Amino acid sequence: MKRLSPTWALLAAAIAVAGCTGPGETATTQTTTTTTTTAPTTTVLTTTTSITTTTAVPTTTTIPTTTMPTVEIPPGFALKGGSDVGFLVALPEGFVSLDLSSEDVDSLLADSPLSDDMLAATRAAIEAGTFRFWAFDFSDGDESFVPNVNVQVLPRTGLDNVDVYLEVLPQQYESLGAILMSLEQVEYEFGPAVTAVAQFPVGDGTSSTAFQLLAPVGDFVYTITISYLDPNDRQAEDAATALSTFQPLGG
Repeated sequence: MKRLSPTWALLAAAIAVAGCTGPGETATTQTTTTTTTTAPTTTVLTTTTSITTTTAVPTTTTIPTTTMPTVEIPPGFALKGGSDVGFLVALPEGFVSLDLSSEDVDSLLADSPLSDDMLAATRAAIEAGTFRFWAFDFSDGDESFVPNVNVQVLPRTGLDNVDVYLEVLPQQYESLGAILMSLEQVEYEFGPAVTAVAQFPVGDGTSSTAFQLLAPVGDFVYTITISYLDPNDRQAEDAATALSTFQPLGG
């Protein structure tokens, strides 16, 4: 039986968290990890449309658009997302996004060690348009793990608010075998959100670290997860910087 590689193990955990719903409800994505819970809907990411600019200056650059919020792009970062995926975010330039509408996704999933249930849940999330963005930094990983970013956008329920997240997320992470290192409320221009840092076991005594932002905005819940196997100080700082630039665009 194949052991989950760190990248796939973290994807499995993200899909499991995203499948959580409110009390008395059934998770919309079928997984072997979760069914029902008292938690709100949370977690995971997706497809990308890169937005390029002609500015290349060694200082923080602000790029205004006529239809999108202003996003400050730090040096060494590039703007990702767009109206087609419902968000904007600045990521380190090494991250390359995967076209979730292409055959590459089928090839990637076909070669994965995920269970049939997890594969079905992943495909269902992509086909439903909730798994919006998936990017990898192939220059900053190794054979066992590639740093990656994913974004999921889910319909918001009555339980999707910051107070509930702060109460129930520790139990959700624990149920997934994760160690929650930090959980706090943060204020964005679009309103309050929650950031979390958690370590997920991936086998052989190793853990991957996930930096997450959960933002209930309007009719949707946006979850962005940035994952490294054993992040150094620079990677941890890059993850925090990227999360601080996130801007939802309304679905």
